[in-house]
Amino acid sequence: MHGRFKRAIIIIIDALKYEFIDYNVSLQSMINEKIPPYKNKLTTLNHLRKQKPMHTRQYKFIADPPTTTMQRLKGLTTGSLPTFVDAGANFQSYEIMEDSFIDHLIKQKKKIKFFGDDTWLSLFPKRFYKSFEFPSFNVKDLHSLDNEILKHIYSELQVSDWDVIIAHFIGVDHCGHIYGPNHPAMREKLTQMDSVIRNVTNIMRDDTILFIMGDHGMTKTGDHGGDSADEIEAGLFIYSPAQIASRKQDETEDSIVMQMDFVPTLSLLLGLPIPFSNLGMVIPELFSYCPWWNTASNELRQVYHKIKALRLNAHQINLYLTTYQQIASDLPASKLRTLQQQVTRAESEVQGLITTMISQGPTNDALQKLQSLEKLYKKYIREAREMCENVWAKFDLKMIVAGILTVVLGAVQGLYFLVVWNNDEERLPASAKFLLAGSLLHMLYLVVHISLFSDAVPLMAYTLAVVLMLLNVAVMKDNLIKTGSLAEFVTLENVASTVLLASYCCFYFSNSFIVFENAVSLFLVQTLVCIFSFRIVLKNFSGERKENVKTDFMRYSKKSKSNFELIQVIKHPTTLVLVSTLLCCIVLRITSNFFVCREEQGSCENPFLTFPLASMEGASKNQRYILSVFSLASLVYAFRHWLKYFGNLNGTSPAVVCLSFAPPVAGMFICFHWALQGLPEFASESFSAWQLALMAQAVYIILIASMLTLMLFPLLVYMLPAKLGSTLRLPNQADFQQIIPTLYNQLKVRLTESQGGDEEKPPVVYGLGSAYSASVVAMLSIVSLLLALLLNDGIAPSLLLASIALYLCLELYSSATASEELRKGAHIASPCWAGMILLSLLSTLFFYGTGHQATIPSIRFEAAYTGFYGDFNNFILPGFLIWLNTFAGPIFFNLASPLLVFWPLLSSALVGMMVRKTPEQAQRKATWQGDFKLFNNGIHLRKSMFKLCCGIIVIASLKFLSAATAAALHRRHLMVWKIFAPRMVYEGAMFLTVSVCAFMAFLFVLRVDNVLSKFVKNIATKKGN
Repeated sequence: MHGRFKRAIIIIIDALKYEFIDYNVSLQSMINEKIPPYKNKLTTLNHLRKQKPMHTRQYKFIADPPTTTMQRLKGLTTGSLPTFVDAGANFQSYEIMEDSFIDHLIKQKKKIKFFGDDTWLSLFPKRFYKSFEFPSFNVKDLHSLDNEILKHIYSELQVSDWDVIIAHFIGVDHCGHIYGPNHPAMREKLTQMDSVIRNVTNIMRDDTILFIMGDHGMTKTGDHGGDSADEIEAGLFIYSPAQIASRKQDETEDSIVMQMDFVPTLSLLLGLPIPFSNLGMVIPELFSYCPWWNTASNELRQVYHKIKALRLNAHQINLYLTTYQQIASDLPASKLRTLQQQVTRAESEVQGLITTMISQGPTNDALQKLQSLEKLYKKYIREAREMCENVWAKFDLKMIVAGILTVVLGAVQGLYFLVVWNNDEERLPASAKFLLAGSLLHMLYLVVHISLFSDAVPLMAYTLAVVLMLLNVAVMKDNLIKTGSLAEFVTLENVASTVLLASYCCFYFSNSFIVFENAVSLFLVQTLVCIFSFRIVLKNFSGERKENVKTDFMRYSKKSKSNFELIQVIKHPTTLVLVSTLLCCIVLRITSNFFVCREEQGSCENPFLTFPLASMEGASKNQRYILSVFSLASLVYAFRHWLKYFGNLNGTSPAVVCLSFAPPVAGMFICFHWALQGLPEFASESFSAWQLALMAQAVYIILIASMLTLMLFPLLVYMLPAKLGSTLRLPNQADFQQIIPTLYNQLKVRLTESQGGDEEKPPVVYGLGSAYSASVVAMLSIVSLLLALLLNDGIAPSLLLASIALYLCLELYSSATASEELRKGAHIASPCWAGMILLSLLSTLFFYGTGHQATIPSIRFEAAYTGFYGDFNNFILPGFLIWLNTFAGPIFFNLASPLLVFWPLLSSALVGMMVRKTPEQAQRKATWQGDFKLFNNGIHLRKSMFKLCCGIIVIASLKFLSAATAAALHRRHLMVWKIFAPRMVYEGAMFLTVSVCAFMAFLFVLRVDNVLSKFVKNIATKKGN
């Protein structure tokens, strides 16, 4: 087909939503400050539509999800359908090898100039005659790339050495990510784009056509990546100094075209072949006008000229489908046959009509027949595209089953270690070695099978998985019968938590649950907390009944009626349990203020804490900043206070010095960083990029140095030599709570020494009773500051809530398991199954409580540039920072998992008050050793930690298994790509996160135990000398 135009200008304004280009006349009478910043700013487009209606067209430009930039560019150049998995390649941007209009321009010796987003050069390397590319991933940079384009584009436009110019502006998209669309900065960016459009249209010649388009839209918060109406409705505006249509565009019509329709339209307008894999349809009205064929006054010729374009389009799609079917054979034969019959019939009718018109001239029904043919071609193209959309959601059922069986096998293997490997056994059972070897063989076979791209059914993998699962179950069943451990497992909290976990896993099969998972997870966590509370109360009252002890709620006197003792009620263990439970539930409920919305939640509105500080104004900005600073200061103080309370911040060891000074200093720098991020745009422009990143970089340096110091010197204990004749000494940092115990211990030692002669006595060691716990808490204090930095000021207060919730849950958990430990023996410190489930539910709750959702748009890509600027040479570092931001909640709670083993041994004051006083408890308090008692049984410690690690991974694998099975069963569900698939991807990522964090915590405890062994050995050596 002969091309209408010799040259084309393509201006892509990233995230140009249709609402941005749609001029609203009713807003003209409003004051400018009251008009939304994104409305009526592209006035040049409205002016062209009014002044030259036959030269312009405006459309809703519907993008195929996923609405990430790389996938949109692929669709805009090839006309092919994107895939959901393609979203993961958004930052890799591999070269496009499919046929595209770019390649056809090169084949016809056309010259392309490019300006803007360097993603294009990675997609189309060595294709451009001249390029001015700039890095685009730094979402905090609004102007640099756009300004660089403006330095070159006007001069290059005026030089006649090009055929196609592509300019990709990124500032509107970055403005949306930082401030959202409803911010004055958006008004400035759109005004700048309007100036660009005005200048370009003034330079254009009659042989040139201009396309102004967005690659996707944006949500109310400025995000994109999903398939909501806000994200897929981009804008498309077409203009040429020459006439492009035969009639004015009906402004009452809601003109809609698909993004892939751009490819065949541009190709035929420039006289290029349509790309081979295109599934788009030409925009017919752009082919209704032909200046050399006198179509303006002849409707018959207008329709026929549109049919010429549609006919070429249909033949291209038919050729593609025919070729594809010969290779893949997965298109439905009956549907393909029907489509081929349609295009054959249309071709026959066209040939017959042309023959008739040539021999007899236009007949009375010729126009009607042509219009019918136009509808037939449109129907064919639409149905062909719909068929491909349905078929290309391909699922490899063989590998789906193999993957699900592998996850089931892993979960069963983890349960095996929880059930079979008793703490009394020093060596790994022979059955465990056999089952582990079988599991490794299963994984090895799958890896080889996938590596060879084999299409055969992995039958051996299926067989191995099933056999190994049956063997695991058989061994576990036999062990449960022999040891009777099932009866010990059946407790209120274990059974109730298992029911809650099973319910949670079943909920993955409901799209409504996934949509409102944040609220459901909050309810389940609060329910489990109340179950622990009920368990404590039940134990207290059952103990009172056994000992015939009357409650202290009412006291009776012979001389007076009963008097209500308020103090006794307040001090009663049941009251303290209820108050602690209520406080924990309140803290968890406050977490909902950090939940962000997803599209399916209807009228949900994001809380003000989730918006960037820079997008706020006036008193609300100051109030939020003060709240964030106060929360961060409270977080630092809480960890510091706990360490001081247990005597772990005494002395001058490297770790103690580091933990005494590093967190406050790092917290101060974080506050400074937040202040810089909250500056208005005009103020932040006065700082260079490195200055804005300096505070965050200082935090990284401090925290990395602190973590390395803690790894090298993980013990937070202080040895005070107790020698005869020495004066009484107190640690410099001893607080009020430590003065009396310290004096008492030293005087007691003096008295013993005076009675026992000159023999040197063992030294006093501070913090030894919390040696393991303190190291874990210290690690959490460092990690929490890093997470607070990446979450930014609005979401960072949720980490304070997470810390308070963790503390209260551990206290309730310790109180609920305290009597069981006394009954079994004081040396027992095995993690409770219910405690692991509680930790897992808390992880999920605070995934949502840190401002995230299981959707692509909720990924906070701006975290990658916290403390960094410019472009990255690779995406390992930014990916790691985004991972820390996304899974901050799970990371925090799973690194804290060792506390499930250590915390019950600390016997804190709150636990002592919540549990009924017994003689056994008093005896235990008199011989209190804290978590140091685990040092005397190292095998038991390591096995307990290993079983804890296995239990956490098993729970995570069960949740992942449920999400994967739900996605597999619902693979043809309407919401599979919108709800089930993203949830499975997030759950898979969370499974990996939980596994890595639990294993790292396990290794860290082993490191602490190793250093503690050397410490004790050193003391013994000194004593021997």
